[in-house]
Amino acid sequence: MSSMKYISRRRFLTGSGAALLALGSGSVGLFHGAVARGAEGRGFETGVSYFGSRDPEHVKRDMEDIIRHHCTYVVHTFSEADYHFYSEAMREVVRISKDAGLTVYIDPWGVGGVFGGEAFSRFVMEHPGETQRLADGTPLPAACINRPTFREFMDGWIDTAVETGADVLFWDEPHFYIPRAVWRGEQGENEWACRCDRCRELFRIQYGEEMPELMTDEVVAFRDRSIVDFFTNASARGGAAGLKNAVVMLPQESHLTGVSSWDLIAAIDTVDIFGSDPYWYAFRQPVREFVASTTEKVIGVSAEYGKTPQIWVQAYRVPAGREQEISDAISIVADLGIKNIAAWSFRGGAPMNLQSDNPDLVWEVLGTAYGRLHEDL
Repeated sequence: MSSMKYISRRRFLTGSGAALLALGSGSVGLFHGAVARGAEGRGFETGVSYFGSRDPEHVKRDMEDIIRHHCTYVVHTFSEADYHFYSEAMREVVRISKDAGLTVYIDPWGVGGVFGGEAFSRFVMEHPGETQRLADGTPLPAACINRPTFREFMDGWIDTAVETGADVLFWDEPHFYIPRAVWRGEQGENEWACRCDRCRELFRIQYGEEMPELMTDEVVAFRDRSIVDFFTNASARGGAAGLKNAVVMLPQESHLTGVSSWDLIAAIDTVDIFGSDPYWYAFRQPVREFVASTTEKVIGVSAEYGKTPQIWVQAYRVPAGREQEISDAISIVADLGIKNIAAWSFRGGAPMNLQSDNPDLVWEVLGTAYGRLHEDL
C-alpha cells in the first residue's frame, strides 16, 4: 500500500496546504466568504461543447441550431491539430459563433495529453524526451508540465487561442497522467507520474532529497504544487490578454485524478469560473446523489474564493431510455443555485464513437431543459 494518506480540505486550509494556496492565490483573503460573482441579478448561462466541423457553412447552421436549443455560449475545442492546421478556420468559427449571439469558450482539447479530450498530441510525438514518466521510468503519452519546452508550447497555444477572438479560456480537467488502473481502483505503489529527470531535479531542490518511487505525502504536495504553478502561469497569460479563465475539475477531489484539494485551483486570482463535471452515466452513479453532492462542493469552493460556479452535465453516451436524466440533472443544479450550466456535447455526441444511443432525443431533452430555465426567469 502507498504511504500517502488522504489530505482533506481542512488540512490544506490550516496546515501545509496554505503555502500551496499562496503560490497561486495572491490575496486569497479578499474573497473569503464572498458570494460568487454572477450569482445575483443575472440570468442563466447555458452552454454546449462543439467539435463537429470546421467548415464555415456547416458551422453557421450548427450555431443556429445551438441557439434554437437555448444555449447562450458554446465551447469550441481547439486541439493541437486545430492549432497547427486550422487556426485561421477557427477564427472564422469563433466569428460565426459570436455573430450568432453566443459567448465563446475555447478548450485545449487533449493538448499535451494533460487536458481532457479525445484528441492526440503532436507535441508528445515530436518531443518524446519531454514526456511524463511513471515512477519506474516508463515513458507516457503526456507532456510533463514542469518542462520549459512544453510551457513554451502552451504559451504559443494560448496566444493563438486569444487571436481566435474567443471570450473565455476553458481549462478542461488539468491533471498528471492518470493510469487506467486508477479508474479500476487497482493502482500499484509506483504507478504514478511524473518522475522524469526534470521532476526529480525540482523535487530535490524543494525537499533536499531524492524523489521516492512510492507516492508519499511529499510527492502528492509536489504534484499539487506543479499543477498550481503551471495553471497559474497559463491562466495569467490568458487573463492579461483580456480573456476570462474557466476551469473544470474531475468530480473526484483526489490527488490521483487532479489535485488533492480544489481550493488549490479555485484560489488562483486569474480563475474566474470554477466547475466540475459529475458525469453520472460514465461513473455509474445515481444521477441525483452524484450531481447534487458535486454541485454543493462546487458552490462551497466557488463562494469561498469569489468565483462563478459552473456544472457540466453528461450529454454523450446516454443509454436509451435514460435521456430524461439529463433534464433531472439540470433541474438539480439549478435548484441548488448554480446559473452556469454546460453539457458535453452537441447533438448527444453524434460525431463520435461515444455518441448516445439516441443522440437526437438527447439533444431535444437538453434544449427543452435549457429553455425551461430561461422561461422560469
